[in-house]
Amino acid sequence: MMNRRWFANEELQDRFSRFVIVYSYACKSMLRGKSLTEEGEDGPDLVKRGLLTQQELDLMEGGPSWQPHFCLDMLREVIAQLHMIPGGKGLRMDDTNKIHGQLFRCLDNTLKHMNDLIGNCVRIRASGLPASYDAITMTSFITFFLLASAVWSTAIGWMTPIVVFLASMIIMFLIVMGTKLVDPFGSDKVDIPLECFCATIEAQVHAIDQRGKSIIAVASNSKKAVRPLAVRSESKATFHIPRLA
Repeated sequence: MMNRRWFANEELQDRFSRFVIVYSYACKSMLRGKSLTEEGEDGPDLVKRGLLTQQELDLMEGGPSWQPHFCLDMLREVIAQLHMIPGGKGLRMDDTNKIHGQLFRCLDNTLKHMNDLIGNCVRIRASGLPASYDAITMTSFITFFLLASAVWSTAIGWMTPIVVFLASMIIMFLIVMGTKLVDPFGSDKVDIPLECFCATIEAQVHAIDQRGKSIIAVASNSKKAVRPLAVRSESKATFHIPRLA
């Protein structure tokens, strides 16, 4: 992540990483129509793991805006604090370097994209089926098979109950499955595993942070000169392609 590569302040680095992780959990709660502080959500657990302070969680809960927007505001605040460090020392290069302004623009474009994702989550959450969908479907289902039983009985006789039972079970299964998939962001087994996605994002952010710290430490402590690469006088293939006939 760019914060480990370019931010000069370690505290701001950690805060930026924390709210990137919290952003994913806030989006999960919003897709479920809940708050991070509600039962079954991850707000208290995030406080226990040190990803949020209780004050930050209370402020997030008390605000009228969507909670992912709170995370974006905190990320923008980190960038603003980098700007306010005297002499342009917020980044690892000073403000006289040509790349200095481009890095801030890159960070801002990333936050704009994350803001667009919040709008996508809102549209997905708001585009459900009407509440009367199940009632209309079940009424049509029952009416069809009542009429079909009367018509089929003249042609297949005693086989009618068996055919109606098998056909109705298949259609009933499709109706129930469709009803479950109307809200795929819940906690049922057939729903999308949002917890796994958030846990993966958190693990990857921690891994990237640790890798960035290790690389910076190795680069800072390395005193050996880099030797030029030796040029081979002869190259040999490591695999062979059979000759085509």
